[in-house]
Amino acid sequence: MNGSAPMAGTGFVTALPETVRRDLLARGQARVFGKGQIIQQRGDIAKEFWYINSGSVQIGRYGIDGRLTLFAMLSAGDTFGELAFMGEFPRTVDAIAGNDCTLIRIGDSELQSLMESDPAVTRLLLKTMALTVQESFNLIEYSRNLSVPQRLAQALLQLCGDQEGGAEVLATQQDLADLVGVSRVSLGKAMTKLQSSGLIEPGYGSVTIRDGLALQEFVTG
Repeated sequence: MNGSAPMAGTGFVTALPETVRRDLLARGQARVFGKGQIIQQRGDIAKEFWYINSGSVQIGRYGIDGRLTLFAMLSAGDTFGELAFMGEFPRTVDAIAGNDCTLIRIGDSELQSLMESDPAVTRLLLKTMALTVQESFNLIEYSRNLSVPQRLAQALLQLCGDQEGGAEVLATQQDLADLVGVSRVSLGKAMTKLQSSGLIEPGYGSVTIRDGLALQEFVTG
């Protein structure tokens, strides 16, 4: 797996206590993006970060040939852009709507008003950010020891979020190959293994997860 993938997005907002999370999101501004629409570009000044309320977002970098190198595909509950926003440095990745999505924009005014409402929130935000970054590093280290089929299974589980059995992940085989960090040939073999084990059913531009629990057990061995 590309080492950048887990760092491209986090569950920063989701990891906050429910009352704080609801308050923060209520202060944010809902924005709707159509499939393929650019949300942020590398080099942009980070004036906000984003919470994915619905849909999916592709994180990567466009090359000089116009091709997107995919680092991660984020789904509902994920957050992205907060590291550049809080660190006050330019964006390091591009973000594109993977399909129609609704995002919550959180900028300086929203975050400041939340912190002013309760002095304890500032420390809580910093602690939560530190924990999510640490979890990202742990995920990178853990993923290094997985086989390609296990890494594919892990990626599919991350993409389906909290959906129940029969969840459909909207991603092409090329998207998944880029995400897992392997060739299309290797991805195809891993896909066949998971399909023959009755764990997934590939479709056109999508993958249906037949049994989420069994897929998770496959990852953990």
